[in-house]
Amino acid sequence: MRHTNFVTGVTTPDWAPVTRRLGFDALFQEFADGAAARDVARRPIFDETAELKRRGFAAVRLNGATLPELFALARDLATADPNIAHVFRNHFFAVEQHLKTESDGFSQHVLALARDNRMFGVAFSEQTSSAAGGRSQIPAATLEPDGDGYRVSGTKIYSTGNIYADHLFATAIDPQGAVRQFFIPTNAPGVVLEDDWDGFGQKLTGSGKTVFDRVVIRPGDLFELPVADPDEPYLYHYTFHQIYLTTVISGIVNRVLLDALNLVRGRSRNYYHALAERPADEPELQTVIGRIAGYRAAIIAVTDRAIEALDLAWRHAASPDAQRLSVAASIAAAEAKVVVDETAAQLASLLIDVSSGSGVSASRALDRHWRNIKVIAAHNPRIYKERIIGDHYLNGALPPTGAFF
Repeated sequence: MRHTNFVTGVTTPDWAPVTRRLGFDALFQEFADGAAARDVARRPIFDETAELKRRGFAAVRLNGATLPELFALARDLATADPNIAHVFRNHFFAVEQHLKTESDGFSQHVLALARDNRMFGVAFSEQTSSAAGGRSQIPAATLEPDGDGYRVSGTKIYSTGNIYADHLFATAIDPQGAVRQFFIPTNAPGVVLEDDWDGFGQKLTGSGKTVFDRVVIRPGDLFELPVADPDEPYLYHYTFHQIYLTTVISGIVNRVLLDALNLVRGRSRNYYHALAERPADEPELQTVIGRIAGYRAAIIAVTDRAIEALDLAWRHAASPDAQRLSVAASIAAAEAKVVVDETAAQLASLLIDVSSGSGVSASRALDRHWRNIKVIAAHNPRIYKERIIGDHYLNGALPPTGAFF
C-alpha cells in the first residue's frame, strides 16, 4: 500500500498495478501533492480532469481494463484526490451501461465519444417530491414543441461533475406527460452549469445546478435505452454507483494512513510526559497507527468483496444465476457501505491524535478527509441499508431496485 523513502522518511502510495501499467502513477502523485491546497482555495479541478481525458482515462474500459481494474484506478485516484475520482462516476456508469448494448446505434455513438475521451455527466435529480418507496421521479423539466424538435427548460440539482463534462444525459417530460431522455453537449446554447455546490466536503465536484433555458433538442438528441427482455430477471444495475462511492471512500482511507505515517515521521519532538524521545517510537502513537492500518485493511477487503461480487454478476448476466448473483452484489455493496461509512470517518478523526498541534493547521487541510467521507457517505445513508440487509437475511426480502442498490 505504501512506499517509504528512508532518506526523507516520506511515505507515498504504492499505486495499484493497473495504475502503474497505464502510466497514471506520476500524474496521480501530482494530484495528491496539490490536493490540500486545492481544498483550501476551493479551486475547481478543470486542469486535472482535462489532463486525465487527454491521457485516455475516460476510455480505460474501452481500452481493455477489467471492471475490477477500473475500481482499482478509481481507488488510487481517490487516494490522490477524491474530488477528481468522484466526478468520473456518472461517466463510467454510462460507459458500462452502453457497453452492455454496444450493438445499438445510440450506444455505438456514446461509446465512440468515450473512445474520443469525451466525458459524460447526468442531469436527472430535481427539487421535487416523490412518494416514499417510489422508484422513479417525474421530472418538472419540460419539453416544448419547436418545429420538428423541442426546447427544454428546467433546473436539475446535484449535478456532480457536469461542469467538467462534455455531454449530458438528461430527462424532461413531453406535452403528452411521457418522460423523455435526451443527450446534448454541455456547450449547447442555453445550458448553464452552475458551480453553486456549498457542501462542506467534496467541494470541487461541481455538484451544483444544471439549468436548461429553452435549449434546442433535435429529434436526434432524444434516445430510448434498449428495452430489456421481460422474461429476463431484473438486475441491480445501480449497484455500480454505490460500490464506486464506497471505493472512493476506501481511497480516502488510504490517504489517512499515509498522512498519519508522515505526520508521526515528521514530528521531531514529543510531549514531556511521553514514553519515548522520538514520536515514531511512542507506544501510544504506534497503537493509533496500528488501529488505522488494521481497519484500513478491513475497509479495502470488504470493498473488494463487493467489487468482485459485482464483476461476477455482470459477467454472468445472461446465465440462469443472473438474478441471484445480482442480488448478492447489491447486498455485498450495502454491507460494505455499512462498514466503511462509519469506520472510515472514525479513522479520519484519529489523524488529530497522532499529529499534535500542527495537525490542525488550515493549510494542511487534514480535516478534509473526514468532511469528504461524510459527504460521500450521505449518498443514500447507511441507516436505510442496515434495515434492508437485516430483512434480507431474516426473511429473504429483496433490496430495492432503484439507484444506490
